[in-house]
Amino acid sequence: MPEFLYAKDEPGAGKSGGHFDYVDPRNREVQAEMEDAVTEHLRMAGAYLSPGASEAGVEEGIFPVEATIVIPVRNRVRTIRDAVESAVSQKTGFPFNVIVVDNHSTDGTTEALAECADGDNRVLHRIPEREDLGIGGCWNEAVNDPMCGRFAVQLDSDDMYGDPGAVQRIVDVFRAERCAMVVGSYRITDFKLREIPPGVIDHREWTAENGRNNALRINGFGAPRAFFTPILRSNPIPNVSYGEDYAAALAISRSFKVGRIFDPIYLCRRWEGNSDADPDIDRENRYNFYKDTIRTFELLTRIRLNGGPPAARLEALAGR
Repeated sequence: MPEFLYAKDEPGAGKSGGHFDYVDPRNREVQAEMEDAVTEHLRMAGAYLSPGASEAGVEEGIFPVEATIVIPVRNRVRTIRDAVESAVSQKTGFPFNVIVVDNHSTDGTTEALAECADGDNRVLHRIPEREDLGIGGCWNEAVNDPMCGRFAVQLDSDDMYGDPGAVQRIVDVFRAERCAMVVGSYRITDFKLREIPPGVIDHREWTAENGRNNALRINGFGAPRAFFTPILRSNPIPNVSYGEDYAAALAISRSFKVGRIFDPIYLCRRWEGNSDADPDIDRENRYNFYKDTIRTFELLTRIRLNGGPPAARLEALAGR
């Protein structure tokens, strides 16, 4: 029902609200109980995915570089130089580049990026022809660029990597585990990179055995996210600017292995310019409804993948 019929106020929740409850170690016991309940529901509905996701052929194909750092940006003149500097400062044993998709900025970001590209030929400054792109659409522009590497690695225009070895670690996991997607952990900071609550977000609720089922319950996969480029090209990101990666990540995890790095390699800066900074209740409801819609589509897809809902379950429902 696309109508809100209930409201709940949580005193003392703060700006983070309940968004990170499922990654707070203090809530592990109740979260594990919720995971068990949801997993059982997925079994009854015919949407449960058993352990044993497929490996990805990460050695296949020819690419201009091994990795591409993807930075979508619009009007981030205060942070874009920091992001690009963090990207080009990565130390790797392989060639990489940085594709910055500048979504028609008007605040000086375009000029700043032109200077960055002039100073380092690894920085590729792209301005799309289309003017209706969200963050997801900008990602698709970068991933389908002929200069995109074998692995596409996230870096938001507000953020920075936690150390110069972050991209190397991500690629090492791709190679060692033959994953289609690798997700790291991040530290939440203020604009000056000082840690702020809730601190490190590592998504330890993800497990190799049940992560792709539990992903339908939680609100995100974590960051930074990185993808084996051919598989992401086959699972394009929705052209929106919130939860844009969630549908693609769910689809990839449905079939392929997802690798995790559980110590922080990424700095997620929170400041007044963030696109999701302190949303009001109406915007938060829209965001949640969008993710619920994605979950519904994914649930139905998994049921079809499993051959439809179990007959016994349908009979039980019909008898009520």
